[in-house]
Amino acid sequence: FEMREECLRAFGFKDAYLDVKRQENAAALAVLPDLLAELDALQGRTRTLALIEGVLAGNIFDWGSQSCVDLYKNGTILEIYRNARSSISRPWAVDCFDDFCARLCEIDENCGKYYRKALLFCDNSGADVVLGMIPLARELLRQGTHVCLVANSLPAINDITADELREVVSLASSKCSILGKALTGAKDGTGMLTVCASGSGSPCIDFRRISHELCEAAHDVDLIVLEGMGRAIHTNYAATFQCDTLKLAMLKNARLAERLFDGKIFDCVCKFEKAEVNNT
Repeated sequence: FEMREECLRAFGFKDAYLDVKRQENAAALAVLPDLLAELDALQGRTRTLALIEGVLAGNIFDWGSQSCVDLYKNGTILEIYRNARSSISRPWAVDCFDDFCARLCEIDENCGKYYRKALLFCDNSGADVVLGMIPLARELLRQGTHVCLVANSLPAINDITADELREVVSLASSKCSILGKALTGAKDGTGMLTVCASGSGSPCIDFRRISHELCEAAHDVDLIVLEGMGRAIHTNYAATFQCDTLKLAMLKNARLAERLFDGKIFDCVCKFEKAEVNNT
C-alpha cells in the first residue's frame, strides 16, 4: 500500500483522487441535515444501531476495491449509500454490537456519563466520513465526549486527509449546531471536537509510526474507533489496546472475507473489545 502511494507521488501524482473526493464530499454534505434529522427521531438502542449501520454502509465507498468501483457504474453516491444501508442486516460476519451497546449503558449507569475522550480513525472521503463517521462523532459529542477525528497526513487512494477533514468538519458544523458548538469549544455539556493528522500516508496504520500530534491527542483516551479494512482488518485486527476499542469495516475482498471470517463480500465486521485491566 505504501509503495504504491510513494511511486505515484514520485511520478507527480500527489493526489490522484482529489477531484473525486471533493465531488463526493459535496454530495454527502448536501444530504447530511436530512440524515441527522432522521437519526434524531430515533432513541436508545435503535439510534445506536442506526449509527453503526451508517458507518458500515458508508465504508462501501472505497476506490481501492474493484468490487466497489464496479458499483459506481450503476448508481450515484447517494443511491449506493442508501442501498448499502438498507441491505445491512445482522448478524454480521463479526457482530459485537450488543456488547458495545451494553457497554454504553454500563458506563452511563455507573458513572452518569459516557466516554470522556475518543479517537475516531476515519477512512474514505464522501459518504464514508460525512454520513458515517461524522454522525457517530456527533452522538458522542452529545454525550459530552471529547472527540478527535484522525485522518491521514498524506493522500492514499480516496482516503480523506487531515487537511480535507478540517474543511469537511467546518462545512458540516454550519449545518448542525451540535457540531458547531463542539468545534468552537462551547461549554454547554457538549464535548469538544478536534481533528488530528495520523502521520500516515497509507490506507493502513502502523501505531509504531504515528505523528507526535496523534501521540499527544491519545492522552486520556478511553475509546478508539478504527474504521475501514486497512486500519481495522489488514492492520490492528488482532491488536489489543489499553482502552475500549471498536473496529468497524465492510469486507470488500471476497477471498479475505471467506478466508478470515467464513463470510462473503460486503459482509460487515463490528468487533468491540473492552480495555484490558491490569491488576498488577
